[in-house]
Amino acid sequence: MNNYQQTADSALKQFRATAVIDWLDVEIRTERPTQHQHIRRALREITSVNRWWVEAIDMQPGDVTDTFRIRFHDELANNYQQLRAALHALARRFTFATEPTIAGIEISCDFWHKQQSVEATRALTYRMQTSLFAPGTNHRQYNGDNSSNQFLDKPGNRINPAYNMRIGNEDDAISWQCYHKRTDKKQPLPLRQQRARIEVTLQGDALQQHGFGLLSGLQHFPFETLASLFTFRRPIATAQMAEGDLFRLISINWIRSYRDATAERGIHSFSTVGQRDKKGRTRTESSHLTADKELSNRVRAALRNLHP
Repeated sequence: MNNYQQTADSALKQFRATAVIDWLDVEIRTERPTQHQHIRRALREITSVNRWWVEAIDMQPGDVTDTFRIRFHDELANNYQQLRAALHALARRFTFATEPTIAGIEISCDFWHKQQSVEATRALTYRMQTSLFAPGTNHRQYNGDNSSNQFLDKPGNRINPAYNMRIGNEDDAISWQCYHKRTDKKQPLPLRQQRARIEVTLQGDALQQHGFGLLSGLQHFPFETLASLFTFRRPIATAQMAEGDLFRLISINWIRSYRDATAERGIHSFSTVGQRDKKGRTRTESSHLTADKELSNRVRAALRNLHP
């Protein structure tokens, strides 16, 4: 283990990691068509939660339908017994024709600094943003202060841990976000609730591919199996790759500089270097990268402890 990794792993020990379901979309189908505002009203009465996102699917004349997508947050998304009780109460008012299914889910892993250090949390946010290895497209960072995006596919741009890093698009089957969480519902969080966060959103085909289907399967779902979606890599030091060969060292430094392959722009920037093996075959990932095992293992452990 090199000095960088020793320092990084020592810093990581100052954090505790937890995983939660940030939100859960459930699709229900009722025996009789109704309007979505009636579903919302019933949910407010059942749960005492005032604001609900309910989407009507395949709207029919009269603004009625028999299929709805409901988004659950907070305790209802993370406590299956409470969620089931709420849906049973809803089914007593609007009889379900089929068993509810999972239509979308966002899972978050949070790192909380034990001494609530803003500087250390920002540093870990940067570590995650510069090492996140995700197969998505449209790597960018969102600046909430002026509602603008900086696109990291453009050489020369650099990651700023004060911004929200995003990979993938809103309608993609899988997308990622990584940021220093300092607000919730647009309100500042107290220092003890601030943390470094990474989120993965699954919808569409990705749900079935990763084992989601009927809502009843959520209670015993093995969230650890999603660890492959939280993958981290870091560049191998050029001197280590060169193994004492000066000409190889010069070549490695040159190609990284020419392609702007640097973790400072994101691990995706290495997609154009080290992609061929000695026989000319395409590698699954750049030979310039190695696993950030400590970070990946901490996320895996947090997912293992997620039991809604």
